[in-house]
Amino acid sequence: MYLERVKAKGKTYLYLKKYCVREFYERNNKTVYGFGRIEKALKQMYKWQQDYSTFPQELKKEGCTKKDLMTWIDTLETGIHKTGRSFVHQTNSVKSVN
Repeated sequence: MYLERVKAKGKTYLYLKKYCVREFYERNNKTVYGFGRIEKALKQMYKWQQDYSTFPQELKKEGCTKKDLMTWIDTLETGIHKTGRSFVHQTNSVKSVN
């Protein structure tokens, strides 16, 4: 699973996505959870860090743990993914239609 930023209407949103093979789909990724606007997402993650019992059940069902939460917070604070690539300069993977 990985975090992805998406810009829409001048705002940046944060999504948790995972790779999966989906027949008849152009993209082989699936949105697991939408965190909302990136500023609010980090604040919410801090709250979950303080009280893990409020961590969303849908994320727990996907196998996300407190360690994953800490990794996501670290990624948002530093701007670097755990793999070392830049999260700040990530471009949208959405194709523009002209």
